[in-house]
Amino acid sequence: MSETATMSQNGSRDLARGGALDLLRFVAALFIVLYHVAERAPVSLFAIHPAFGRGYLATDFFLMLSGYVLAKTYGQRVLGHGVGTGEFLKRRLLRIWPAHLVMLALFVAFVLATGAIGLAPQNPQWFQWSQLLPQVFLVQAWFVPGPSGWNMPTWTLSALIVCYAGFPTAWRLTAKVASPWTTLAVGVAIFLAVDYAAKAVTGIPAHQLPLRFGLVRGIPLFILGMLIARLPTTIAPRLADGLAIFAGVGVVALQVAGRFDHASLALLGLLIYAAGASGSKGWGWASLAGRLSFSLFLTNQLAAVVWFGVTRAVGGKLDFDGPLLWLTWAMALPACVLTAWLFERFVDAPLQVWIKGWSRKDAAPKADPVLA
Repeated sequence: MSETATMSQNGSRDLARGGALDLLRFVAALFIVLYHVAERAPVSLFAIHPAFGRGYLATDFFLMLSGYVLAKTYGQRVLGHGVGTGEFLKRRLLRIWPAHLVMLALFVAFVLATGAIGLAPQNPQWFQWSQLLPQVFLVQAWFVPGPSGWNMPTWTLSALIVCYAGFPTAWRLTAKVASPWTTLAVGVAIFLAVDYAAKAVTGIPAHQLPLRFGLVRGIPLFILGMLIARLPTTIAPRLADGLAIFAGVGVVALQVAGRFDHASLALLGLLIYAAGASGSKGWGWASLAGRLSFSLFLTNQLAAVVWFGVTRAVGGKLDFDGPLLWLTWAMALPACVLTAWLFERFVDAPLQVWIKGWSRKDAAPKADPVLA
Protein backbone atom coordinates (compact mmCIF):
# COMPACT_ATOMS: atom_id res chain seq x y z
CA MET A 1 0.00 0.00 0.00
CA SER A 2 1.39 3.37 -0.92
CA GLU A 3 1.85 6.25 1.45
CA THR A 4 -0.89 8.12 -0.36
CA ALA A 5 -4.45 7.04 0.25
CA THR A 6 -6.25 5.61 -2.77
CA MET A 7 -9.96 5.45 -3.51
CA SER A 8 -11.89 2.19 -3.40
CA GLN A 9 -14.75 1.31 -5.71
CA ASN A 10 -17.41 2.70 -3.35
CA GLY A 11 -15.62 6.06 -3.15
CA SER A 12 -14.06 5.43 0.24
CA ARG A 13 -10.38 6.06 0.84
CA ASP A 14 -8.30 2.97 1.44
CA LEU A 15 -6.08 2.84 4.49
CA ALA A 16 -2.49 3.98 4.32
CA ARG A 17 0.39 3.99 6.77
CA GLY A 18 1.74 7.10 8.41
CA GLY A 19 -1.57 8.84 8.99
CA ALA A 20 -4.06 9.71 11.70
CA LEU A 21 -5.09 6.13 12.45
CA ASP A 22 -1.51 5.11 13.25
CA LEU A 23 -1.17 8.11 15.53
CA LEU A 24 -4.45 7.29 17.30
CA ARG A 25 -3.36 3.71 17.89
CA PHE A 26 -0.23 4.91 19.65
CA VAL A 27 -1.97 7.61 21.71
CA ALA A 28 -4.58 5.10 22.89
CA ALA A 29 -1.86 2.58 23.78
CA LEU A 30 0.03 5.25 25.70
CA PHE A 31 -3.12 6.20 27.64
CA ILE A 32 -3.62 2.53 28.54
CA VAL A 33 -0.06 2.49 29.93
CA LEU A 34 -0.84 5.64 31.91
CA TYR A 35 -3.97 3.97 33.24
CA HIS A 36 -1.95 0.93 34.34
CA VAL A 37 0.64 3.00 36.24
CA ALA A 38 -1.70 5.68 37.59
CA GLU A 39 -1.96 4.17 41.06
CA ARG A 40 1.83 3.88 41.35
CA ALA A 41 2.26 7.65 41.29
CA PRO A 42 3.29 9.32 44.57
CA VAL A 43 -0.34 10.45 44.71
CA SER A 44 -2.70 8.18 42.79
CA LEU A 45 -3.88 9.86 39.60
CA PHE A 46 -7.30 8.36 40.28
CA ALA A 47 -7.47 10.58 43.37
CA ILE A 48 -6.38 13.65 41.39
CA HIS A 49 -9.18 13.30 38.83
CA PRO A 50 -11.60 10.42 38.19
CA ALA A 51 -11.04 10.71 34.41
CA PHE A 52 -7.71 8.91 34.90
CA GLY A 53 -9.69 5.93 36.15
CA ARG A 54 -11.54 5.56 32.86
CA GLY A 55 -8.72 4.04 30.88
CA TYR A 56 -11.12 1.27 29.89
CA LEU A 57 -12.39 3.69 27.23
CA ALA A 58 -9.00 3.52 25.51
CA THR A 59 -9.24 -0.28 25.43
CA ASP A 60 -12.78 -0.06 24.07
CA PHE A 61 -11.44 2.32 21.43
CA PHE A 62 -8.85 -0.29 20.43
CA LEU A 63 -11.55 -2.92 20.01
CA MET A 64 -13.58 -0.65 17.74
CA LEU A 65 -10.49 0.38 15.82
CA SER A 66 -9.54 -3.26 15.28
CA GLY A 67 -12.91 -3.98 13.66
CA TYR A 68 -12.63 -0.87 11.49
CA VAL A 69 -9.11 -1.50 10.20
CA LEU A 70 -9.63 -5.20 9.55
CA ALA A 71 -12.79 -4.44 7.59
CA LYS A 72 -10.96 -1.83 5.53
CA THR A 73 -7.95 -4.07 5.00
CA TYR A 74 -9.66 -7.39 4.27
CA GLY A 75 -13.25 -6.45 3.41
CA GLN A 76 -12.97 -6.48 -0.38
CA ARG A 77 -10.99 -9.72 -0.44
CA VAL A 78 -13.47 -11.42 1.88
CA LEU A 79 -16.37 -10.43 -0.40
CA GLY A 80 -14.42 -11.54 -3.45
CA HIS A 81 -13.48 -14.80 -1.71
CA GLY A 82 -9.85 -13.83 -2.06
CA VAL A 83 -9.32 -15.00 1.51
CA GLY A 84 -11.38 -17.65 3.30
CA THR A 85 -12.34 -17.83 6.97
CA GLY A 86 -9.67 -20.39 7.79
CA GLU A 87 -6.90 -18.51 6.00
CA PHE A 88 -7.96 -15.21 7.56
CA LEU A 89 -7.96 -16.67 11.07
CA LYS A 90 -4.59 -18.32 10.44
CA ARG A 91 -3.07 -14.98 9.40
CA ARG A 92 -4.41 -13.23 12.46
CA LEU A 93 -3.22 -15.95 14.85
CA LEU A 94 0.24 -15.97 13.31
CA ARG A 95 0.36 -12.20 13.71
CA ILE A 96 -0.49 -12.08 17.41
CA TRP A 97 0.20 -15.45 19.03
CA PRO A 98 3.99 -15.85 18.56
CA ALA A 99 4.81 -12.43 20.03
CA HIS A 100 2.35 -13.10 22.84
CA LEU A 101 4.07 -16.40 23.67
CA VAL A 102 7.50 -14.75 23.70
CA MET A 103 6.24 -12.10 26.09
CA LEU A 104 4.56 -14.67 28.32
CA ALA A 105 7.82 -16.66 28.46
CA LEU A 106 9.57 -13.49 29.62
CA PHE A 107 6.97 -13.08 32.36
CA VAL A 108 7.55 -16.65 33.56
CA ALA A 109 11.33 -16.18 33.47
CA PHE A 110 10.98 -12.95 35.46
CA VAL A 111 8.83 -14.56 38.17
CA LEU A 112 11.12 -17.58 38.46
CA ALA A 113 14.28 -15.46 38.54
CA THR A 114 13.02 -13.02 41.16
CA GLY A 115 11.67 -15.89 43.24
CA ALA A 116 15.04 -17.66 43.09
CA ILE A 117 16.79 -14.66 44.65
CA GLY A 118 14.09 -14.15 47.26
CA LEU A 119 12.26 -11.20 45.77
CA ALA A 120 8.53 -11.77 45.96
CA PRO A 121 6.37 -9.93 43.42
CA GLN A 122 4.71 -6.81 44.79
CA ASN A 123 1.37 -8.13 43.49
CA PRO A 124 1.58 -11.95 43.75
CA GLN A 125 -2.09 -12.31 42.79
CA TRP A 126 -1.08 -11.34 39.23
CA PHE A 127 1.15 -14.39 38.85
CA GLN A 128 -0.93 -17.41 39.81
CA TRP A 129 0.22 -20.54 38.01
CA SER A 130 -3.38 -21.72 37.66
CA GLN A 131 -3.99 -18.78 35.32
CA LEU A 132 -0.99 -19.41 33.08
CA LEU A 133 -2.50 -22.05 30.79
CA PRO A 134 -5.54 -19.94 29.79
CA GLN A 135 -3.07 -17.15 28.98
CA VAL A 136 -0.96 -19.44 26.81
CA PHE A 137 -3.97 -20.41 24.68
CA LEU A 138 -5.54 -16.93 24.85
CA VAL A 139 -8.84 -18.11 26.30
CA GLN A 140 -8.71 -16.08 29.52
CA ALA A 141 -11.55 -13.82 28.31
CA TRP A 142 -13.81 -16.79 27.60
CA PHE A 143 -15.44 -16.79 31.07
CA VAL A 144 -12.45 -18.47 32.72
CA PRO A 145 -12.90 -18.20 36.53
CA GLY A 146 -10.29 -16.71 38.78
CA PRO A 147 -8.37 -13.42 38.93
CA SER A 148 -6.77 -12.03 35.81
CA GLY A 149 -3.02 -12.06 35.83
CA TRP A 150 0.28 -12.45 34.04
CA ASN A 151 0.08 -10.23 30.95
CA MET A 152 -3.35 -8.82 31.73
CA PRO A 153 -3.84 -6.58 28.65
CA THR A 154 -3.87 -9.68 26.42
CA TRP A 155 -7.47 -10.35 27.41
CA THR A 156 -8.32 -8.20 24.39
CA LEU A 157 -6.43 -10.61 22.12
CA SER A 158 -8.41 -13.43 23.69
CA ALA A 159 -11.66 -11.67 22.78
CA LEU A 160 -10.43 -10.65 19.35
CA ILE A 161 -9.66 -14.23 18.33
CA VAL A 162 -13.39 -14.94 18.40
CA CYS A 163 -14.03 -11.70 16.50
CA TYR A 164 -11.49 -12.76 13.87
CA ALA A 165 -13.14 -16.16 13.49
CA GLY A 166 -16.54 -14.58 12.90
CA PHE A 167 -15.44 -11.60 10.83
CA PRO A 168 -15.62 -13.08 7.28
CA THR A 169 -19.15 -14.42 7.82
CA ALA A 170 -20.33 -11.24 9.57
CA TRP A 171 -18.86 -9.04 6.83
CA ARG A 172 -20.57 -11.01 4.08
CA LEU A 173 -23.90 -10.83 5.92
CA THR A 174 -23.71 -7.06 6.41
CA ALA A 175 -22.77 -6.60 2.74
CA LYS A 176 -26.20 -7.96 1.82
CA VAL A 177 -27.78 -4.86 3.39
CA ALA A 178 -27.49 -1.99 0.95
CA SER A 179 -27.54 0.88 3.44
CA PRO A 180 -24.46 1.11 5.69
CA TRP A 181 -26.43 3.40 8.01
CA THR A 182 -28.96 0.63 8.59
CA THR A 183 -26.28 -1.86 9.57
CA LEU A 184 -24.62 0.73 11.82
CA ALA A 185 -27.96 1.37 13.54
CA VAL A 186 -28.33 -2.38 14.11
CA GLY A 187 -24.80 -2.49 15.52
CA VAL A 188 -25.54 0.37 17.92
CA ALA A 189 -28.74 -1.41 19.01
CA ILE A 190 -26.78 -4.63 19.66
CA PHE A 191 -24.18 -2.75 21.68
CA LEU A 192 -26.78 -0.97 23.82
CA ALA A 193 -28.79 -4.16 24.36
CA VAL A 194 -25.72 -6.07 25.52
CA ASP A 195 -24.53 -3.13 27.63
CA TYR A 196 -27.81 -2.68 29.49
CA ALA A 197 -28.35 -6.44 29.84
CA ALA A 198 -24.93 -6.80 31.45
CA LYS A 199 -25.72 -3.96 33.83
CA ALA A 200 -29.07 -5.51 34.74
CA VAL A 201 -27.44 -8.88 35.49
CA THR A 202 -24.10 -7.86 37.02
CA GLY A 203 -24.53 -4.21 37.92
CA ILE A 204 -21.69 -3.34 35.50
CA PRO A 205 -22.11 -2.17 31.90
CA ALA A 206 -20.68 -4.54 29.30
CA HIS A 207 -17.97 -2.06 28.23
CA GLN A 208 -16.57 -2.18 31.79
CA LEU A 209 -16.99 -5.87 32.61
CA PRO A 210 -14.17 -7.78 34.35
CA LEU A 211 -11.59 -9.20 31.99
CA ARG A 212 -12.85 -12.78 32.16
CA PHE A 213 -16.04 -11.56 30.48
CA GLY A 214 -14.05 -10.09 27.62
CA LEU A 215 -16.16 -11.74 24.93
CA VAL A 216 -19.27 -9.92 26.12
CA ARG A 217 -17.33 -6.68 26.22
CA GLY A 218 -15.30 -7.05 23.06
CA ILE A 219 -17.58 -8.49 20.38
CA PRO A 220 -20.15 -5.63 20.26
CA LEU A 221 -17.38 -3.03 20.11
CA PHE A 222 -15.56 -4.90 17.34
CA ILE A 223 -18.85 -5.10 15.40
CA LEU A 224 -19.34 -1.33 15.78
CA GLY A 225 -15.89 -0.64 14.35
CA MET A 226 -16.52 -3.06 11.50
CA LEU A 227 -19.79 -1.33 10.64
CA ILE A 228 -18.25 2.14 10.80
CA ALA A 229 -15.93 0.90 8.05
CA ARG A 230 -18.93 0.49 5.75
CA LEU A 231 -19.74 4.20 5.87
CA PRO A 232 -18.68 6.20 2.79
CA THR A 233 -15.62 8.36 3.46
CA THR A 234 -15.98 10.75 0.55
CA ILE A 235 -15.96 13.88 2.70
CA ALA A 236 -13.23 16.46 2.11
CA PRO A 237 -9.99 15.72 3.98
CA ARG A 238 -10.07 19.08 5.76
CA LEU A 239 -13.60 18.41 6.99
CA ALA A 240 -12.50 14.96 8.14
CA ASP A 241 -9.59 16.49 10.04
CA GLY A 242 -11.94 18.99 11.64
CA LEU A 243 -14.31 16.22 12.71
CA ALA A 244 -11.40 14.26 14.17
CA ILE A 245 -10.26 17.26 16.22
CA PHE A 246 -13.84 17.92 17.36
CA ALA A 247 -14.31 14.29 18.41
CA GLY A 248 -10.97 14.08 20.23
CA VAL A 249 -11.47 17.33 22.12
CA GLY A 250 -15.06 16.35 22.83
CA VAL A 251 -14.05 13.07 24.47
CA VAL A 252 -11.54 14.83 26.72
CA ALA A 253 -14.05 17.55 27.65
CA LEU A 254 -16.76 15.01 28.47
CA GLN A 255 -14.48 12.95 30.68
CA VAL A 256 -13.22 16.03 32.50
CA ALA A 257 -16.80 17.15 33.09
CA GLY A 258 -18.07 13.78 34.29
CA ARG A 259 -18.74 10.19 33.42
CA PHE A 260 -20.38 10.16 30.00
CA ASP A 261 -19.27 6.81 28.67
CA HIS A 262 -21.84 6.24 25.95
CA ALA A 263 -21.42 9.75 24.55
CA SER A 264 -17.64 9.33 24.74
CA LEU A 265 -17.79 6.02 22.88
CA ALA A 266 -19.94 7.67 20.19
CA LEU A 267 -17.33 10.40 19.80
CA LEU A 268 -14.58 7.79 19.65
CA GLY A 269 -16.50 6.11 16.83
CA LEU A 270 -16.68 9.47 15.05
CA LEU A 271 -12.95 9.90 15.64
CA ILE A 272 -12.23 6.55 13.97
CA TYR A 273 -14.44 7.44 11.00
CA ALA A 274 -12.90 10.90 10.60
CA ALA A 275 -9.33 9.60 10.95
CA GLY A 276 -10.01 6.98 8.30
CA ALA A 277 -11.49 9.63 5.98
CA SER A 278 -8.62 12.07 6.42
CA GLY A 279 -6.27 10.05 4.20
CA SER A 280 -2.55 9.61 4.58
CA LYS A 281 -0.38 12.47 5.73
CA GLY A 282 2.84 10.62 4.99
CA TRP A 283 4.06 10.99 8.56
CA GLY A 284 6.92 8.54 8.94
CA TRP A 285 6.99 9.04 12.70
CA ALA A 286 3.27 8.19 12.90
CA SER A 287 3.89 4.99 10.97
CA LEU A 288 6.56 4.02 13.50
CA ALA A 289 4.25 4.95 16.36
CA GLY A 290 1.51 2.79 14.88
CA ARG A 291 3.86 -0.18 14.64
CA LEU A 292 4.96 0.36 18.23
CA SER A 293 1.39 0.31 19.53
CA PHE A 294 1.15 -3.51 19.45
CA SER A 295 4.53 -3.97 21.13
CA LEU A 296 3.64 -1.31 23.70
CA PHE A 297 0.40 -3.14 24.37
CA LEU A 298 2.27 -6.44 24.89
CA THR A 299 5.26 -5.25 26.88
CA ASN A 300 4.04 -2.43 29.12
CA GLN A 301 2.91 -4.62 31.99
CA LEU A 302 6.28 -6.32 32.48
CA ALA A 303 8.22 -3.14 31.74
CA ALA A 304 6.27 -1.33 34.47
CA VAL A 305 6.74 -4.15 36.99
CA VAL A 306 10.52 -4.12 36.41
CA TRP A 307 10.76 -0.32 36.36
CA PHE A 308 8.90 0.22 39.60
CA GLY A 309 10.66 -2.68 41.29
CA VAL A 310 14.05 -1.16 40.49
CA THR A 311 13.07 2.42 41.35
CA ARG A 312 11.48 1.27 44.60
CA ALA A 313 14.70 -0.48 45.62
CA VAL A 314 16.94 2.41 44.56
CA GLY A 315 14.63 5.06 45.96
CA GLY A 316 14.49 3.28 49.32
CA LYS A 317 18.28 3.31 49.59
CA LEU A 318 18.72 6.89 48.37
CA ASP A 319 15.66 8.19 50.22
CA PHE A 320 13.85 9.66 47.22
CA ASP A 321 11.12 12.14 48.05
CA GLY A 322 9.05 14.94 46.53
CA PRO A 323 9.99 15.84 42.94
CA LEU A 324 12.33 12.86 42.58
CA LEU A 325 9.47 10.46 43.30
CA TRP A 326 7.35 12.13 40.64
CA LEU A 327 10.25 12.16 38.17
CA THR A 328 11.02 8.46 38.59
CA TRP A 329 7.31 7.68 38.25
CA ALA A 330 6.94 9.82 35.11
CA MET A 331 9.99 8.18 33.52
CA ALA A 332 8.05 4.89 33.50
CA LEU A 333 6.25 6.07 30.35
CA PRO A 334 9.37 6.60 28.20
CA ALA A 335 10.81 3.40 29.71
CA CYS A 336 7.75 1.49 28.48
CA VAL A 337 8.00 3.09 25.03
CA LEU A 338 11.71 2.23 24.78
CA THR A 339 10.98 -1.35 25.80
CA ALA A 340 8.28 -1.52 23.13
CA TRP A 341 10.70 -0.23 20.50
CA LEU A 342 13.31 -2.82 21.45
CA PHE A 343 10.71 -5.58 21.38
CA GLU A 344 9.36 -4.49 17.99
CA ARG A 345 12.82 -4.03 16.49
CA PHE A 346 14.53 -7.17 17.76
CA VAL A 347 11.69 -9.61 18.50
CA ASP A 348 8.37 -8.94 16.79
CA ALA A 349 9.56 -7.71 13.39
CA PRO A 350 12.17 -10.47 12.87
CA LEU A 351 9.68 -13.05 14.13
CA GLN A 352 7.09 -11.94 11.57
CA VAL A 353 9.64 -12.03 8.76
CA TRP A 354 10.52 -15.60 9.68
CA ILE A 355 6.88 -16.69 10.06
CA LYS A 356 5.82 -15.19 6.73
CA GLY A 357 8.73 -16.81 4.95
CA TRP A 358 7.85 -20.16 6.52
CA SER A 359 4.09 -20.26 6.27
CA ARG A 360 2.75 -17.75 3.76
CA LYS A 361 1.58 -19.28 0.50
CA ASP A 362 0.43 -16.05 -1.10
CA ALA A 363 1.37 -12.41 -0.70
CA ALA A 364 0.08 -10.76 2.46
CA PRO A 365 -0.71 -7.04 2.58
CA LYS A 366 2.20 -4.79 3.43
CA ALA A 367 0.26 -3.21 6.26
CA ASP A 368 -1.16 -6.01 8.40
CA PRO A 369 -2.34 -4.12 11.47
CA VAL A 370 -2.89 -5.52 14.93
CA LEU A 371 -5.53 -4.23 17.35
CA ALA A 372 -6.16 -1.25 15.19
